[in-house]
Amino acid sequence: MADLTVHRYDHAMPAALADFEVRSYVEGARAWVDAAVGPAEKVALSASGGVDSTAVAFLLKEVLGERLYPFFIDDGLRRLIGGREEWEVTAEIFRDFPNFTVIHTAELVIPWFEGVEDGTAKREMFRTLYTLTSNKHVAALQADWIADGTIRPDIDMTDQNRQIQHNVNLPYSMKKLEPFSALYKPHVRRVGAALGMPREFAMKIPCPGPAQLLRVGGAFSAGKLRVSKVATDVVESMVCEHLQRQWGAPFRYDEATGVRTPFQYFATCLDPEMEERPELSRCVSGVVGADAACFEMKTRAMWIDPTVGAQRSKLYAPILWVKGPAVDHPLSTTLYEALSAESRLPRILYEVFDSGRGGYPSAIKVVESDDVRTARPLALDFGILAGIGERICERAGASKVAFDISRRPPATIELF
Repeated sequence: MADLTVHRYDHAMPAALADFEVRSYVEGARAWVDAAVGPAEKVALSASGGVDSTAVAFLLKEVLGERLYPFFIDDGLRRLIGGREEWEVTAEIFRDFPNFTVIHTAELVIPWFEGVEDGTAKREMFRTLYTLTSNKHVAALQADWIADGTIRPDIDMTDQNRQIQHNVNLPYSMKKLEPFSALYKPHVRRVGAALGMPREFAMKIPCPGPAQLLRVGGAFSAGKLRVSKVATDVVESMVCEHLQRQWGAPFRYDEATGVRTPFQYFATCLDPEMEERPELSRCVSGVVGADAACFEMKTRAMWIDPTVGAQRSKLYAPILWVKGPAVDHPLSTTLYEALSAESRLPRILYEVFDSGRGGYPSAIKVVESDDVRTARPLALDFGILAGIGERICERAGASKVAFDISRRPPATIELF
């Protein structure tokens, strides 16, 4: 019988990032891989294009050489990066990996999700497709192992039933190698840099495995997917451009704590149906000191109950969309506290631009976070957000755009 065991590198992690010895970790991980993988065995690597799996690839290449077979699944759900599909960008970073392969499955995958509304169902379906595609490819390679970029938060989120992860506890038909299962993102960035990863890859923002699938609210459609992909590309590029002007760099990174600011930024596509809640409109008007309106959207977003350790089911609640005057960051924070308390709803979006056309609304998400468990909106001038919103309407065809002023907890970073 085949050995289907998950092999995780059990490395004792220090309490402080400053005490993490990168060289020692890399040497230990190399030795562990060399001992686990037989001299004639092949290892397939699921390369998502993210920091974690790319750093794993650089580690495994040193040990395995041409016995490493990285592959990227282009399912049509990946991001656009500077107008280019993510598989193209990933192929460039893997150009020195002789066995790197791109598997194009979009024509099969996109129709499969058509009409699926529930966020948890989308995640579960993605896991199934991801596993089937991986198993088929690895079987054709006759590989003995599959490796990926699973890190400690992926495992913890799955164990706590907080969120379905696409890469944990999968029914693979071969042994699984998880060299980074003890690491958190800051440690991975350090390891990647030590292994020679380009800085732009070592410092990439995190993105969920299902990518833009989780940024389409309500019933999935190819049209909504396109809006979310183009809108996310706009957000990523314009936020970086703004911060480059303001800070002299597209992000800040604290070497002592491993905190990257912004932590994450993207855009979503939502259903247009919404109904005004007059009592909440009065609440908003009282906070902002001007006429305003608050609408409850048809689209429902995910949230977490911070009082519950391990949630046994995913929680979803309607989104509130607020239309009012330009507000600064402190006032939007005050508004979130007041409106979430009044409505008992965790997800609040504040409109920053309205094209006056029909179509799908979009929401901008830009957050800072010290530990992933908590997150808050990054302070951005309303004028900057309005400019991003206008560009999203122009390029993605969105009808109007709002900024997500919610905090985690109770609102999750990803909406769906």
